[in-house]
Order: sequence, then structure tokens, then C-alpha cells
Amino acid sequence: MKTGPAPHRAEPQPAAARECPDPPLFHGMLVPLILAWTGERQTEPGPPRDTDTYTVDGVRWETWTGTRTGAPLWTVHHPARQLDLMDARTRCSVGGGPAHRTPDGLLWLLPAAPAQPGATAIRTANPPLCLRHAHQALRHCRRLAVDCLVLAVPEVEIVAVRGTVHRPGADASFEELDLEDPDLDLMVGRQLIAELRRAVVLEALPPLAEPEQPSAESAAVPPPSAESR
Repeated sequence: MKTGPAPHRAEPQPAAARECPDPPLFHGMLVPLILAWTGERQTEPGPPRDTDTYTVDGVRWETWTGTRTGAPLWTVHHPARQLDLMDARTRCSVGGGPAHRTPDGLLWLLPAAPAQPGATAIRTANPPLCLRHAHQALRHCRRLAVDCLVLAVPEVEIVAVRGTVHRPGADASFEELDLEDPDLDLMVGRQLIAELRRAVVLEALPPLAEPEQPSAESAAVPPPSAESR
């Protein structure tokens, strides 16, 4: 992986976009598609192997087995699903459907950080959101309700990979490497990292077209995981 893909530029939202599906509930909370479950686990951690299933332009990817059963791991992205969602750059991290597009770009909802509000480019492992799931996240997540960035992003580019680097003669280390880094050949990837460029900070989420009907269970979306920055 020596060169990255061309930046993705958001187009205006179609008049009739396909609705983003809801993921499974766990104790009344929506479990985002991107998250791992206790019924899933990595197989044989170690250096890059020819048998590794998922690759991104030659970068080996963590291979996990199992099913979405047991309990959700609220702070852990499932590597294969994160790869699929982030590589698309236009899919909601909660339901996997189309992310919301504003006139200024795709919708992102991120925890605020001191260095982010004035930044011209923001790096994240968290994909965008559809409008309905963004409203649910903001309503039910205490962390986002207190301090978050609502962004419209016109340009998104995959710029890096996070994963475990296995250098000869050294202990394995979890790092973030840019796409041009020669040590990518020694990495087993876990997350694609996108750079959000020329992001517009919105004062609030765009309103839903129609009032949302509450479900029998008050579904909530958990906060972005520790891995999602």
C-alpha cells in the first residue's frame, strides 16, 4: 500500500434515500454494526500470514471468527466490519445503511477534543452516521450530549491504518501508520483511518423529516468507542 485511494467527495442527499436498518438490541440498547461481540474473537494473533483473510492493498487484516452473540464489546470495533464500513466512506456505522448527506457533506458525530474544533483535517476510525441514528446517539449518549462535534464533511480520504506491527527483534506494538509507511508490510491491520477534510462544524443536527416514533424499548446508541478516534 504505497498510495491511497482518491478522496471521496460527498454529493447532495437523494430525495428518497433508502432507510438505514436498525442493528440488534442488547438490554434495550442498539448495538452498532461496527462493534464486536463476546461471541467473536481473533484467531491466532501473530505476524502477517498468507492465510490472513482480509487485506487492504496488501496490508494483512486481523481475522476473527464467531458470531454476533453473547454481549457487545462497547469499546471494540470488529476489524472486518470496521474495514467494510470505513472503506465505503458512505455507510452508517450503526445500521450499515446510507449515511446522511447534507448540502455541505456527509454527517459525522464525534466526541470533541481540544485540537479538533479549529482543525482543517480530522482523523478518525469512526464512519459517518445516518440522521436517525445520529439523533438517537446524541439523545441517549451522555458523552456526546455534553461535548461533541456535529460535522458535515465534503471530502474524505483513507490515510492510515491502525494495527499491530511485528518488527524483527522487537516486541509487537499497536500503532497508526500512514499509507506510505514501509512498515505496513509488517502490520496486521485492525482499523482504517479516514481524514475528514474541510469539515463544516454544524450548530446542531439537521432535523428529522418526520418525528421519530419511539419503540417499545427505549433504544439507545452507546457512545463512540475508545477505538473510534
